[in-house]
Amino acid sequence: MDSNDLKIFRAVAAEGNITKAAQTLGYVQSNVTARVQHLETEFGVPLFYRQRGMVLTAEGEKLLPYAEQILHLFEEAAKVMNKSSEPSGRLAIGSTHLTYSINIPEIFSEYHKKYPEVNLSLITAKTEDLITRILNFQLDGAFVKASVLEEKNFISELVYKEKLVLIASPEINDLQQLYKLPFLLNSVGCVNREMLMRYFNSQGIRDLTYIEFNSLDASINGVISGLGAAFVPEASIIRYEKAGLLRSFSVPEEYSLVYTYFIRNKNGVVTSAFSEFVRMIKESNDVNFIREDKI
Repeated sequence: MDSNDLKIFRAVAAEGNITKAAQTLGYVQSNVTARVQHLETEFGVPLFYRQRGMVLTAEGEKLLPYAEQILHLFEEAAKVMNKSSEPSGRLAIGSTHLTYSINIPEIFSEYHKKYPEVNLSLITAKTEDLITRILNFQLDGAFVKASVLEEKNFISELVYKEKLVLIASPEINDLQQLYKLPFLLNSVGCVNREMLMRYFNSQGIRDLTYIEFNSLDASINGVISGLGAAFVPEASIIRYEKAGLLRSFSVPEEYSLVYTYFIRNKNGVVTSAFSEFVRMIKESNDVNFIREDKI
């Protein structure tokens, strides 16, 4: 077994398909098939079910995190041995769908123009999925949202505080009217939704109607069109409220303050590419972090 076998195994597991994995890796399909079969022979167990694609067996599931760690160590060794201080190589960043206050597309664009040698990628997912990817060394860093974040295996490089507010159309004059509306919320697991549920419970509010909107812009536009109410970052609706398109309502801080953390695995190597990305975030005019930890 060598690192290339594990790289192929990881790609097939991610793509769920030999052909797609071969295309991703730039290999001949027959070579990918042969290397997977070689691994299975070496371990003496099947690693994939071969029905309608390639699905990991129980043994394959056990191997995957070890493969991730081994490949990560190879990648980290290459980074350490690279004497150049100019950012280059891979930089994989994760983010939730609701990281509104940090203008990630703009930062990515600026970063790519300045450091075209960096292979930059952005993965969007739920906070729990991003944390898992950070712990498994699949991401170099990630923006995650939470009311409180406690984990011994990663470091929060930056923390940004954000206030959530209830919003409804301008015709809604008070909270009692607002509570009667359908609520446009993200799916279960979203910190905004969890905070709102806590607030409703504190008020003894029950029997609400929910409509799932996994997009901040869609939720705001839904409120403007009169579809219902929503619980969103205050910074995201200021211009709409000034234009008279909606009305906002505050709730107590214990139910409205959430935090965006930029985290990394504490055992990962801090590369020049990563350090420069953090610097750009800090210098963004649209972002006011409440803590900046040295890296």
